[in-house]
Amino acid sequence: MKKFEENYFKGWYKNAVGSFTQEDLEISKNWFWSWLKKLDEYVDIKKGNGKKVLEIGCSIGGVANLLTERGFDVWASDISAYAVKHAKKLTPKAHFLTIDIEKRLPIKHKFDFIIAFEVVEHLENPEEGIKNMYKGLRDGGHVVISTPYPYRWNFRDPTHINVKYPQEWVMIMKKSGFKNVKFHRFALLPFFYRFNKRLQIAIPFSLPIPYINCPIFFIGKK
Repeated sequence: MKKFEENYFKGWYKNAVGSFTQEDLEISKNWFWSWLKKLDEYVDIKKGNGKKVLEIGCSIGGVANLLTERGFDVWASDISAYAVKHAKKLTPKAHFLTIDIEKRLPIKHKFDFIIAFEVVEHLENPEEGIKNMYKGLRDGGHVVISTPYPYRWNFRDPTHINVKYPQEWVMIMKKSGFKNVKFHRFALLPFFYRFNKRLQIAIPFSLPIPYINCPIFFIGKK
């Protein structure tokens, strides 16, 4: 857990979170706005209407903040106590807590959605983490996981210890109990999102080019 505390957010991951200021949060929201817009094509998350969503690996809270704006009852978590401490000041409408998803979910609620963007590649035992996500969903609930394709440059982050091929993740999710597991590859053109969220352009296919972000959505149903 210590590797994701202050040194990580002031070191490797600083470009993504800055110094946990309001301005940094807005930049993060600009980045993830297009992720959620893309996700809208595959699951119904446009309007929360009070549905419960749990985010694993919330970092600065950009996704959590966007989901509160959509009307979800948002629970945002991170393994990093440092991140949670700072993120909850920026999004007071969400519930924040520190969770190690590889161990258990210390929450009694069952969720309509569990979202884990760019998390599973950091886990030493991703199978356990995904099983715990399954347990945390209500019947009929959905998990949304994103993770990078194993291009060589996606191993530069020293905490990327489980970057796998899509079919490997599909197999793990099915073994964990998920049904109707599907994955969707896309690419995001970087840089200009910092000025306006609508300048973050999502392309419906992967681009094997360094510095072009190419996540994969994995969606499963309980």
